[in-house]
Amino acid sequence: HGCYETYLKMLEKIGLRESDTLYILGDVIDRGKDGIKVLMDMMMRPNVIPLLGNHEYMAAISLASLADAAKAPETPPSPALKRRLAKWVSDSGAVTIEAYRRLTPAERAQVLEYLAEFSLYEEVRAGGKDYLLMHAAPAEGGWEPSAYHPEDVLFNHSLPEENPFPGKILVTGHTPTFLIGEQYRGKIVVSVKGDHICMDAGAGYGENLAAVCLNTGWQYYLSTAEDPALQD
Repeated sequence: HGCYETYLKMLEKIGLRESDTLYILGDVIDRGKDGIKVLMDMMMRPNVIPLLGNHEYMAAISLASLADAAKAPETPPSPALKRRLAKWVSDSGAVTIEAYRRLTPAERAQVLEYLAEFSLYEEVRAGGKDYLLMHAAPAEGGWEPSAYHPEDVLFNHSLPEENPFPGKILVTGHTPTFLIGEQYRGKIVVSVKGDHICMDAGAGYGENLAAVCLNTGWQYYLSTAEDPALQD
């Protein structure tokens, strides 16, 4: 959520090497002011795999529509574009729009192209276990992950004990863990059965940015309370 300095510190803390693969579970933009900086850094790292969050989903649709509208300035924005922008801005997208406007035309094109590469899910085998990585889990299971539309998944809040994909350890973000319970504030939450890891420790709210090594289970935390991107 735009906490660029904390993001860089986390890369140092986990000791990210070229031989490692880092999966980022979405929502790298909005709330904090430096989401575009995070995106620009991620796109330069071939071992960083971006997953689509609801904020990137809203951004990709809105920014692409704005780019199309800029090519025909005599045409007023469509009602659909206005609704998309209003929804995104109401969910803290204004800081990202402002940062995007400051980019060069070439950089804007790079950001749009990069956002289009974000995947809805990734399947990973690590430490002898099978993981399914998603920004959020769908409310109803029974389908293969590839069968879901982004809007079926990205805006849904699920509890740790909910995993619609039997046989996989689900790893999600999206729901700040303090909403699951105050006792989980700033922490990763693992379900009792160990089949769902909830990663959003509240970075966008001045809590912690969290990471986990799937090979070892080690957890890493950094507070975002002092990150300048969250300051007024």
